[in-house]
Amino acid sequence: MEGIDLNETVTIEDCNEDTGATDKNSNPPTVGFEMFMKSNNLKQEYKAIGVNRKGTGDLEPKSHMMELIRLKCKKGGTDVGSNVTGCKMFVYGKIKDDKFTILKCELEHNHALNPDCSRMMVNYRNIDSTTFKRAMINDMGGVSISKNYGTQFIEKGGFDNIAFNQRDLRNAISVERRKSRFQDSDAAGLDQYFKAQRELNSEFYCSIQKDDDGVFANAFWSDARSRGTCKYFGDVITFDTTFSCNRFRMPFAPFIGVNHHGKSIIFAAALISHEDAPTFVWVFEEFLKCMGKAPKGILTDQDRAIGKAIKQVFLGVPHRLCLWHMLQNATKALGSRKDWPKIDTLIRTAIHDLLDPDEFDEAWTHVMEEYRLSGPGWMKDAYELRRQWAPAYNRGKFWAGMSSTQRSEGMNRFFKTHVNLECGLVLFIKNYEWCMRIKAEEEKQDNYDSIDKIPRLEPDKSVLVEYVLVKSYTNEKFAEVVAERKGLMHTNVTKIDALGTVSFYRADEKLTSPFWRKRFKQYNVKVDKVKGELHCSCNLFEFTGILCRHILKAMDVEDFQVLPEKYILPRWMKQVRSYESLQVSYFDPLESSRLAKAKELSQRQNYLYEMAMRSEEALKLYKEAMDVVRLKMEDAIGIRKTGDTGDDSIFWWDPDARNVFGRRRLRPREFNERALLMNAEEVVGEDVLKTPVDKRHTGRAKTKRNTPFDKSAAGPSKKNQTTQEELAAKEALISSAFGNIPSYRARRDHANNVAGPYLDTGLNNGVLFEDIPQGSQINFSQDNSQAFSNLESYPWCTRL
Repeated sequence: MEGIDLNETVTIEDCNEDTGATDKNSNPPTVGFEMFMKSNNLKQEYKAIGVNRKGTGDLEPKSHMMELIRLKCKKGGTDVGSNVTGCKMFVYGKIKDDKFTILKCELEHNHALNPDCSRMMVNYRNIDSTTFKRAMINDMGGVSISKNYGTQFIEKGGFDNIAFNQRDLRNAISVERRKSRFQDSDAAGLDQYFKAQRELNSEFYCSIQKDDDGVFANAFWSDARSRGTCKYFGDVITFDTTFSCNRFRMPFAPFIGVNHHGKSIIFAAALISHEDAPTFVWVFEEFLKCMGKAPKGILTDQDRAIGKAIKQVFLGVPHRLCLWHMLQNATKALGSRKDWPKIDTLIRTAIHDLLDPDEFDEAWTHVMEEYRLSGPGWMKDAYELRRQWAPAYNRGKFWAGMSSTQRSEGMNRFFKTHVNLECGLVLFIKNYEWCMRIKAEEEKQDNYDSIDKIPRLEPDKSVLVEYVLVKSYTNEKFAEVVAERKGLMHTNVTKIDALGTVSFYRADEKLTSPFWRKRFKQYNVKVDKVKGELHCSCNLFEFTGILCRHILKAMDVEDFQVLPEKYILPRWMKQVRSYESLQVSYFDPLESSRLAKAKELSQRQNYLYEMAMRSEEALKLYKEAMDVVRLKMEDAIGIRKTGDTGDDSIFWWDPDARNVFGRRRLRPREFNERALLMNAEEVVGEDVLKTPVDKRHTGRAKTKRNTPFDKSAAGPSKKNQTTQEELAAKEALISSAFGNIPSYRARRDHANNVAGPYLDTGLNNGVLFEDIPQGSQINFSQDNSQAFSNLESYPWCTRL
């Protein structure tokens, strides 16, 4: 019988019963049965080195190691109760002159065959390399296994055209993940990644900390592009560590900031093993070494270890606490009280409405005395820390519009779509790189839109600030300017005093509320037209860098012809910045030659594919031409082939195909986690970085900081809509509680006695204040840095 090359994949159904040889000139349809290896004899040379049936890795038997092989039909067993029929079909062969020669075979079956289900049998299931690469890309992009398989189903045109099932795809992806974890150990792989990044760009900064036993403890890193962004936008950062992102349950701690589009960006990141003060001290010291300077402000949640580390490392840097977490802690501490709804109303009023420190102190003290909360507890602790979280104490400083750590929370949610607790350190850093690539592309798109596209909202040229900033600011920040301009329609200013070149105005702003109950707020505006000085007691410009509506109104009354340059912040301008041209691992400003080659090959292949599908003659011509090209390329590369016509087995076109069964099967033993652990060689040395303990199946200790919020203690849930009676009761409660505050009482009396001329908008189209949309009301102490109201809810008509 004719010999068969060992490097060729043989299909049993292709054996011709008359000649006993494989037919290389035709591909008959499969008969429809599964087979298994009944017996085999290893060559003596492989037995000598320890290869055996239970071996793994290099000691696992392969087909080229066999001297005799006997293959049988899967239904040829004799086990009682199993799905067998005693089928006598078999193929028996041996190795002779490096070729597999079939000595004897029986191809008759005593059971029904199922050729329609051949694609479901393990002998014929495989994943070609192109499909697998695409699946791995989808997996890196956060696509689930089921959706990943669904894309293949749609692309191939049905299940009949797919040579693998969903479980096969899951196994293949798991093998790749497992290989990345055990290659040179997880911690050592991360260290090698850092070294490769430093070779690519010397500006890449990294640091790894080990414990006394040499086990990986903490890591800090920042690439050249991230360090460049910190030079422009690193004045205010947020820091949070609530996200465990890997199999070692090491929290991910990114340093987040705000770029010129109002989007979140990452300056640096850290993986830490403990959330204690010494660890945070190490992380913050590495941040200082990396960036060369401390931020002008840092925003975190209420964690004592972080606070202690900030005081030790960032000397003199303002440290704010997340306002949202403070209110959540208030609900946890006081939510079980019967009078909690009243306390909640007064607390939120004092926080959001009283922006003067003296007024806030008086209101907070009144609530503590009225409801007997002056003793030890949350109210007293929060009052002692008021300078770190209360808007009344922080509106006068620049915080890029941030009052909470929602940017860190949002970035954590973004990363959770790409990583999970099955990730090792190497796989995590690769997914981190992928996320950074997405963020870099988003910023590039935003830069292009700001330069090439006009803003979503048409500027009003009658407003000086808007006319100037439309040419300078990015589209996202200009939208905030437009939002303030739209607030002019329910804002009025009255000149109350003058001192030299300084004019003093009282700004009355009408805020909409349910059932059209008129509510007013009052602010003090100071304008010096000669020196170009502008200030409002709402401190919106100092807090966000955007001029408020009260100043815009006063500038219109003073008839400003030039906007002072210091009120045009370079931070929000659409100018080219140096870091945008830096090349890093996840971002290349210029397309590489490799990508250009891949793009050209893809275009050529797609064109030939479309031509070949037009007719049978074109398809035949395509196959003949591809055979000639394939043989020439195999000769040029040096691939071993059988005969002059090449290897015509199923996978000649895909040497990297992942088979479910056979020599290159989908789940080889050498990549099982148990085998990888057994074969892992422990490297001994003082400088060797050891991988930490796998903690996937161990629970994380619940601390006070990580205890989930008990909704049962929060009292009754809020209703979707507030009734008129409830609103009136709240207003009466606030008036009775804070009516003794002189400034609050003066504003209330002014609002109740305000006359029509004070609120004249100058519009003659009959628009009433009751027609102003609810979306125009703005809470100045809320973090509006990522939330935009409906900016097109009301048209701007004429200059005021």
